[in-house]
Amino acid sequence: MKFSISNRKLLICTVIFLFLVFSGFIPAGAEESAPQSPKPAEAPKPFTASLDVLNQYVFRGLAVSKGDSAVFQPSVSLTLYGFTANIWSNMDTAQRTHNPNIPLTHQGDFRCNENDFTFSYTRELFPNFSATAGTVYYRLDYAQWDAFEVFGGASYTLPWFTTAFTMYREVAHYPGWWFQLDITKSIPLGYIEGMSLDLGASFGYLILEDKVKTVLDLAGTTGDYSEPHAGTVNAALKIPINQWVTLGPKIGLAFPLTDAASKYLIGNSWDKEDVHVFGGFNVTANF
Repeated sequence: MKFSISNRKLLICTVIFLFLVFSGFIPAGAEESAPQSPKPAEAPKPFTASLDVLNQYVFRGLAVSKGDSAVFQPSVSLTLYGFTANIWSNMDTAQRTHNPNIPLTHQGDFRCNENDFTFSYTRELFPNFSATAGTVYYRLDYAQWDAFEVFGGASYTLPWFTTAFTMYREVAHYPGWWFQLDITKSIPLGYIEGMSLDLGASFGYLILEDKVKTVLDLAGTTGDYSEPHAGTVNAALKIPINQWVTLGPKIGLAFPLTDAASKYLIGNSWDKEDVHVFGGFNVTANF
């Protein structure tokens, strides 16, 4: 596995990003001028509704929209006693692709082309250490079959950042594994109470076991696949409107980790690209 020049540049950017996360960077204005008594912890709100409006849908490094239309991604969640049920959708205002490996029957149409149903359970086993397990059912309008994954993982919160590792296993029509490492950090900003800058980075390893259906490049070559796959760095600004609603802009960069991953992403992305810059706006309500 060799890294291309463009991948090296992206890797350098990622290292710089992680340095900022690890260093405990806090911008000016984020600290209070005088110590205050800690506030009592609020009970978590069980219901969450959110909406992302983005320029492109990117999933595990793969573009699932061409990038010349907007996508709307609503989500609703209910959490009780550690159990969470979530419904997430992707709505493309004009779905289209010029990738010969991605035939679409509704080119240019407004389509709700994906609905994900997630059910999970999370429990804190030790202070700052939590484990989670669950399932995801992907209803895919643009694929021949739907997908179904089971997953499990753990997270640990350090003083500087939170790290998590999760394993996903596809058990339906696309047999394979996805291993994901996440590093996140929320930086409080003192300009408005509750305002924060949320930073994140993720790195995934993909294993696909179906040699007949796995497309490896734009030429349509098939074969098995096991590679460090895609990385993502992202940032989101959260601005509280009241005690229930936050909003703000968000931006992310997704990139391949190896040359083989680059060929795979070009061969399977709707825009035939391996590097994607995506962003837009989010509004979230908690009750």
